[in-house]
Amino acid sequence: MQPSGMLPDGVINLRNERFETEPWVELGFVGFDPPRPFLLIAVCDDSYSVKASGGADPLGNRYAEMAHAIRMVGQWSFTDRSKVAVVHFDHPHGYSGVVPLNDRDLEQRLAPSLRPPVGGRGTSDLGPSLDHVEDLAQTHPDHDLVLGVASDFELTDADPQAVMSKLIGFPGRVHALLLGGNTPLDLHQEHITVTRITSSDAPGTFGAAIHRSLTATRRGARYSVLHTPRGREVLS
Repeated sequence: MQPSGMLPDGVINLRNERFETEPWVELGFVGFDPPRPFLLIAVCDDSYSVKASGGADPLGNRYAEMAHAIRMVGQWSFTDRSKVAVVHFDHPHGYSGVVPLNDRDLEQRLAPSLRPPVGGRGTSDLGPSLDHVEDLAQTHPDHDLVLGVASDFELTDADPQAVMSKLIGFPGRVHALLLGGNTPLDLHQEHITVTRITSSDAPGTFGAAIHRSLTATRRGARYSVLHTPRGREVLS
């Protein structure tokens, strides 16, 4: 069974390409439930350097795109194996808890977390949220784990090297969603994927990165596609 409107290469056709003149991203087919329990821990940076007019996400579109990607995977989740947890740099503000993607109230449960957290001060300290990430990993030892960190990595932790070492030592895959800026040298590791995202990227680019993390272990998932007036490019 395939979703209505699926193209032969597994991309869900959501827009009419004949009338599109600007680049845009179409999320790939999300696949079927993974064979093993899976948890994506998404850590979000809401600091001024990200949200300001010159930052990588001044309009906050990353949260809308994240919600869309999660909703798409949730629509094809028929067991409670796939889960997501949203953590903010300002933890515990905005923490979602661990939510199965087949939860009937998925969107309502995640909505308060898919925005800058109420009460948060916009810290650039990654350490406190990573402490909680460690706790989540320890309490889900039977899960395949992916840690996605959306940040410009302009960290203000007292010991940034220790924080980066903790990130590198995460017991699972790491996906660094680099919001502008340059890739920290520490992130050049075999088990770390880096996706650089800027304010000039096509709509849907951030959602495609989240889609990639959410579908990392799902069966039959397909990559997203960048549409441009010149043709299509697969986002691997």
